[in-house]
Amino acid sequence: MIASATLDLRDAGLEPAAGSNLRTAGAAVALGSFGVTVTSVLYALSPPAAALPAQPFDQALALAGAVAGARTLLAAGTIGIFSDIVFAVGALLLTLEVARRGRGLGVAGWIAILLSVVVFTFVDAIVGFVLGPVAAMTDGAGAFVAFKRLFDSLFLLGTAAFGAGALLALVDDMRSAAPVASKPVALAGASTGVGAVLTAGACFAGFPLEQGVGISIGLGSAIFAALGLQIALKPR
Repeated sequence: MIASATLDLRDAGLEPAAGSNLRTAGAAVALGSFGVTVTSVLYALSPPAAALPAQPFDQALALAGAVAGARTLLAAGTIGIFSDIVFAVGALLLTLEVARRGRGLGVAGWIAILLSVVVFTFVDAIVGFVLGPVAAMTDGAGAFVAFKRLFDSLFLLGTAAFGAGALLALVDDMRSAAPVASKPVALAGASTGVGAVLTAGACFAGFPLEQGVGISIGLGSAIFAALGLQIALKPR
């Protein structure tokens, strides 16, 4: 009977170890996502030509924006890199837990989210610690252009990966017999994921939808903060 009960708990994904893993994962996702939300606000307070993958690229505006917004960009990068690491830990734990349950679509989604957070670690490092100092150099225009174009491409790549991952992970969760997110949060996250993929793709094609990219990341991180709290606080 004890063995049968243990199997039932495993089938439902509710054994004590899994519950502890989910609480830790949820707390990390919530804390990391909250930090990314704060980072997104600081990005929004910075000159868009420097803080977003502006289309088309304007070197003069980007240089001036990086110098003028050096303080907010530094704050964004500093908060962002540490928040990204915490978010990545939570995403990795959730990837392992979803894999343990044999849900391939969800695993693919959380891997994409994890990769997007890794990419954004580099994005935040560049914006906080490279663009401003290089832009202020008297002979740094060439290096600035190279780093800014790298920043733009990584920003768009990270946004696309996050959007695709959110869509896959949350659609899979809604189909699960034991979902970790409420349906409204899952629907909001999946919808934001679609927006992130579309706006990032449009920017890659040269359309000026960088504001949509920024909004997708800011809104998506706020939704994932709520998702992380739900995962961490859900009774098990």
